[in-house]
Amino acid sequence: MRLNLFWLRYISYAFVFGAVFFYFAIRLNRLYISRARKVLLYVACIVMACVTWYLRESNVQQHSPRRLVMGTVVDLRTSQRRSGSVRDTFRLRLDSGAMSPEFSVRLSAAGAASQPIRAGDYVGVLYRTWDNVLLTLDELQGQNVGWHYSHSDDAGASYTAALALAGLVGLISAAVASRGQVARERERGTVVKLSE
Repeated sequence: MRLNLFWLRYISYAFVFGAVFFYFAIRLNRLYISRARKVLLYVACIVMACVTWYLRESNVQQHSPRRLVMGTVVDLRTSQRRSGSVRDTFRLRLDSGAMSPEFSVRLSAAGAASQPIRAGDYVGVLYRTWDNVLLTLDELQGQNVGWHYSHSDDAGASYTAALALAGLVGLISAAVASRGQVARERERGTVVKLSE
């Protein structure tokens, strides 16, 4: 049974917002539950955000139907990255006259120098229908006939690694900030007022 679990992306975002909430709860020490529980809830939100994102990505990678289309490159937009790589976003005018979904391909700095995709090229694209991720791109007619591109899919590993790292840094900074605040509150609580 193949189910498109696209909604898991939004669940993952909800867990990220939950982690942000508990980050500030730990840092500002305003929520009236124990510090250990706030930390536990923060870590649980980060873990669940990573798990739901990974489940969605691996489900799409394994079960999404594939479709092969051929057509002429139109609406080509190129953006240069700081790393030197190039992201090309384009659509195809299919042989039937219909327009394809929008595709995006990221080329390395070496591939960017030659800029293999140009408006007017006739290409074949294999893509996943659930999320329109381009899997392969072959130039059939144009200046770089025979040029081939394959998408490397990490099943969301880069997103989960970045989120886990940000979560760890956030946990450490919130714990340090809240510890200083707890120490200041204790100092204020130890002031003894003598009445006459």
